[in-house]
Amino acid sequence: MNLSEAISAAALLAVAGAGHCLGMCGGISLGLSMAVQEDRRRGKRLWLWQALFAIGRVSTYTILGALAGAFGQLIIDTLPGAGPVAWMLSAILMLLLALMLLGHDVGLGKLERVGLAVWRRIQPLTTSLVPIRHSGQALLLGALWGFLPCGLLYTALALSVATGSALNGATVMLVFGLVTVPPVAAGGVATGLLTVLRRQGWRRLTAVLTLIMAGWLFWQGLAGAHGHHHQSDSSQQNPVMEPSHPHHH
Repeated sequence: MNLSEAISAAALLAVAGAGHCLGMCGGISLGLSMAVQEDRRRGKRLWLWQALFAIGRVSTYTILGALAGAFGQLIIDTLPGAGPVAWMLSAILMLLLALMLLGHDVGLGKLERVGLAVWRRIQPLTTSLVPIRHSGQALLLGALWGFLPCGLLYTALALSVATGSALNGATVMLVFGLVTVPPVAAGGVATGLLTVLRRQGWRRLTAVLTLIMAGWLFWQGLAGAHGHHHQSDSSQQNPVMEPSHPHHH
């Protein structure tokens, strides 16, 4: 998977899952806003705090993307042709996410529970950072927030694996994180958005967009697998020929 394809997929993934993202993280964003001392979160200052939370969260996503990309490079170096599998893995995760949004948890919840075990070890660190008095606390809370279990996040990380590069994986997750910032930050400021986007109609719309995204990712995976198979056949049909005996002049 080349970088431009992965970035496009990550951006579309974040857009398709914006409703889910706001519904899951908007409440956390609002809670963090309320954790800021009241005299420091009035007016436009609230948006500044949201920006600090976002910088911390996206930084964690970027680091996780670098690790995922490095892991992907190890897999691809060991098993050539494994790249398209990551596309299909992302598609499967997107399908499971869509089903979960429709009230049918057929596996993604179990994956999130694995992440929850990690989060339970991290969560106690957050209590020492509230109430929030300065920017350092906000950045660190945002960074810890980035480890919160999320099926959408795991799907994006699968794309980072598919890039087969630590740098590209980090770039993919940076883009993914930046696209999620506006809806999540808005949820932390405008509480009415949370009520609207938690309605059944919005959940269904998000599920439909997620299904469309899953289909596109699966198609990309099939195309990549077909391309690799075609290249393999061509190399077998046109081997590099070495002379079996020297020519005499």
